[in-house]
Amino acid sequence: MWHNGVEGGGTVAKKVKFDELSDDAKEQAAFDFIRFYLGRYKVNNLEILSSYKVDYFLNDINHFIFENQSLTPKQIQTELFRRCGNEINSVISTIDPEYYDSGNLVADTWDNWYEQKFEKIPVHD
Repeated sequence: MWHNGVEGGGTVAKKVKFDELSDDAKEQAAFDFIRFYLGRYKVNNLEILSSYKVDYFLNDINHFIFENQSLTPKQIQTELFRRCGNEINSVISTIDPEYYDSGNLVADTWDNWYEQKFEKIPVHD
């Protein structure tokens, strides 16, 4: 029997905006973004984010990362969340990716989200 469009009586996860997530789901989402951002920051591959009005927030985040390069990856993730959590939340809210109410991205990962956006950029010869 089908229930809510899923075979076996399961339920379909609801799609929500970041701001509608529970506090725990927001924290998970923020740490997912932090890990994505730090990886892209290290290789200077954040061009897609420049198409969103997040420069002000990213300047603060980038300054914190630059000033704390001596921290371990785990420490910088934790401290970035603790000290720049509001800025990170603002970046995610502005970018406005789709989430499931569990806190997982509809795109599955931020790298997938980024690649999907990158593929939509028109190529000019």
